Amino acid sequence: MTNAMFERMKPLPFTAPMAIAARLVLLVCGVSGLAGAALADERSDGVTPRIVLAPQAPLARGAEIARAVVYLEAEEADVSLTPGPFLVSPILLRVQGPVFGWLGESEPYPDRHFPELRFFSNGQPVPYSESFRATVGTVDISALLSDAKVSPWLIADTPPFVATEDMPAETRSKLTQAGAMSASGGDYLAQWRAQRTLGVALVPGQTLDMRYRLRPGYALLSLQELGGATLRQRYCLTGSHLQALQKRFGRQAQFVTRYYAMAVGWEGRVPPSARLTVVPQPGVVQVAACTRSAKQAFGMDAVWTDVETVPDRQSVLHVLTLEPVIP
Repeated sequence: MTNAMFERMKPLPFTAPMAIAARLVLLVCGVSGLAGAALADERSDGVTPRIVLAPQAPLARGAEIARAVVYLEAEEADVSLTPGPFLVSPILLRVQGPVFGWLGESEPYPDRHFPELRFFSNGQPVPYSESFRATVGTVDISALLSDAKVSPWLIADTPPFVATEDMPAETRSKLTQAGAMSASGGDYLAQWRAQRTLGVALVPGQTLDMRYRLRPGYALLSLQELGGATLRQRYCLTGSHLQALQKRFGRQAQFVTRYYAMAVGWEGRVPPSARLTVVPQPGVVQVAACTRSAKQAFGMDAVWTDVETVPDRQSVLHVLTLEPVIP
């Protein structure tokens, strides 16, 4: 495990969307004294970057991730990827955020393009390329936005205003006619969807670190809901795990459940080794993930250190954390 993995990332600016998410956590934890039932509809699917291969010649032997190491602390992730020992030339990876548009003021993760995501190797920054694709329906308007010098990520703002004060009338007309923006009083609102793609080289013999802020899914769940088939399969929960929770917190207990998904490779090439460390956080009592050893499938008191885990077939590592709601 490299020293870079344990370097604490600088705190991100506490933006308005983060403030919304923080208030939600305070409410869910009962700080405001609200009953858990009142928060039953508070949930998010979360969002995560994915890794794909750039178009290139057929991959040679060793063009794969031989070892992945994931380090989670608070809302930060460090994903370290080490190529196979037989890789002889760099391969180009693409790290993509989701396709998204403006989702409203209540959206806890409006910055779905992961603007803070960076790459490192041996503690040093790694250069990367950056591109975007913006669409209105099925029409690609990427070139139109670039020519107009309009940031595609205005869709992460609330409201998603497009500055048109110094914009030529012809450009404003083109954007409006393309459906990229619409008039709202004296302002214009962005109406496109966009996706950010970063290109980075995986170099033979070097470990690539990918660092970013986590945007987990979350929900308020009862013990009965935690026993659903999907959660049991994805996080390797068993009846004995749920019985232990019931014994500790009671039959009617509810939990703030967070779902983390970290890409540790690309689809069809699952790393043979994927190790996970989770730094215990205040309030979190349990961590769950599928592991090589059944005894480690449910970390007691959120203590996980260099545990051998099992990603899914798409090379995504799924981790669940539980925080009991105290009435």
